[in-house]
Amino acid sequence: MTLSAARWHVIAESNFAWEREALEWLRSHLPDRDPWHVWTNFEFIDDEGKVSEVDALVLAPAGLFLVEIKSRPGVLTGDVHSWTWATDGRSTTVDNPVILANRKAKRLASLLRRQPAVIKAKMRLPFVEPAIFLSSSSLACRLEGLARTATFQHGRPGTVDDPGIVGALANGISNSATKAVDAQQARAIARALAEAGIRPSNKHQQVGDYRLGKLLSEGQGFQDWEAQHVSIDTVHRRVRIYTVAKASSPEVRATRVRQARREFEILEGIDHPGILKVKDYKESELGPALIFDHDPKAIRLDHWLRDRDVGKDLSITQRLQLVRDIAETLEVVRHARPAALSTARFLSAGAAAAFGRTDAL
Repeated sequence: MTLSAARWHVIAESNFAWEREALEWLRSHLPDRDPWHVWTNFEFIDDEGKVSEVDALVLAPAGLFLVEIKSRPGVLTGDVHSWTWATDGRSTTVDNPVILANRKAKRLASLLRRQPAVIKAKMRLPFVEPAIFLSSSSLACRLEGLARTATFQHGRPGTVDDPGIVGALANGISNSATKAVDAQQARAIARALAEAGIRPSNKHQQVGDYRLGKLLSEGQGFQDWEAQHVSIDTVHRRVRIYTVAKASSPEVRATRVRQARREFEILEGIDHPGILKVKDYKESELGPALIFDHDPKAIRLDHWLRDRDVGKDLSITQRLQLVRDIAETLEVVRHARPAALSTARFLSAGAAAAFGRTDAL
């Protein structure tokens, strides 16, 4: 059932053994017939200029699926907002990856709908649905209910009731009825992907002397990336790029450039232990970038509280002091828009976690 080279399109080879293993497993269990096609390890830039990296895009009879691979072993628990992995006695909390995958899927769908190949074919592009592939064979997944939405393990490929990733790709994930994709539509979608300018995942992209790594967060008009100095590998930074590369108009571009400059001018003079210090302002191909201090071991406050279950041990006095500290920090940065907004998102989440309000995260 291995997918042939004519249907398996490697845009770039993965640098990670676990990801290559997961992709090869997927390839070996997908049927080699129309309309199946898979594109692996690429990135695209949407209309806002944001970069989105994709592990695998699968074209199946049931539609298009943007697949994110997660290969961490251990025990996985969580809810619709965040997941916690317990591995070798340590807990690690991250945002539910379905949230980001869903954003990427919507961006890609919007981009593809406007490509000449889709327009000329007068076809309705199938939904692009997110799917998370938990590829570690030593993972005990204990997600339940909505927390498990669009999340799959190996399952039982080839069986009628396969609950795994292959079954999901073959039969669809959502309950909405959709017309099966045929060979003609598959060819149009393949041309549209080329027209949309998908390219090898550009994890080596640089801003100044810093090579970008993983995406840390994103907001309206900007993305934050982890970065490492190209010559001194012990120097890490957080790089915020204001995405103006494909801004919808010169006015939007000018507005975002002003936002970036204003943020730098305001934060450049602030030295506060609760605020990341801005180090520099650089121009990049995607837009103006601010370079901040960054500790690669840093953990978001709400994630730290959940990992260690600290919230249960905090007294009311300690919780109130935490909120006071957060309020003081926000007061310092409240004029730095949109930095204050993005900072407030994470600090507010931490305050909510301190009071046990996971519904607010």
